[in-house]
Amino acid sequence: MARPRSKESFSFKLLMALAIGGSTILAASNPYFGIKAIGAIRRELDKKNWRKFYKELDRLRNKKRISVSQNPNGSYNVEITNLGKNLVNRYNLDELTVKKPDQWDGFWRFCSFDIPGPKKHARQALLSKLKELGFIMAQKSLWTHPFECREELAVIAKAFEVEPYIHFFVAHDLDKDLLLRKKFTSKTGIYLK
Repeated sequence: MARPRSKESFSFKLLMALAIGGSTILAASNPYFGIKAIGAIRRELDKKNWRKFYKELDRLRNKKRISVSQNPNGSYNVEITNLGKNLVNRYNLDELTVKKPDQWDGFWRFCSFDIPGPKKHARQALLSKLKELGFIMAQKSLWTHPFECREELAVIAKAFEVEPYIHFFVAHDLDKDLLLRKKFTSKTGIYLK
C-alpha cells in the first residue's frame, strides 16, 4: 500500500524541522535528545511509538532525503540532504502567496529574467507560479506585482534553481501605471488606489 504524500505526514514534518533547524543529534538511548525544541516533531513523537519513528527515519535515509551518521559517543547525527530540501521547497511552493497590505504604497515590484534554453522547464514553472501569485506581464520576460514580494521571488528562484537569471527591482511613477493597475484589477479583482 502506497504511503500518502502530504504536508501533514510525519516524514514531511521531520524534513521541515531539519530544513529549518539544520542537523540534529539523536542519542541512541533517548531519541528526544537533540529534538526537544522542535514542537511539531515532539507532538508527533508523543503519538507514535519509537519503533515507528526509527522506521520512518530509516525510510527517509533509504530515499536519500536525510543522511544519518553515527558519532563516536553512540549518538547519531541526522541532516537533511539536497533531495530532502527540494521536497520541502516543492511543498512550500504550494502554500506561497503574496500578502495584500492594508494600503498600497504606489510602488511596482518587477521581476525580470533571462533563463537559458536548457532550463526551459524551469522557465515554464516560474511563469506558471508568477501567474498564480497574481503577477502581470509588462513585457515578455518582465513581470510585475504591486505588493512586496521579494522573499516570495527568492523562494521561487531557489526552488526552480534559476537564481542567477532573475533580477528584482522596484519602480514608482511609471508612464504605464494606469494600464498596469487595470490589468492587475482585471486579473485579481483587487482595486489599487
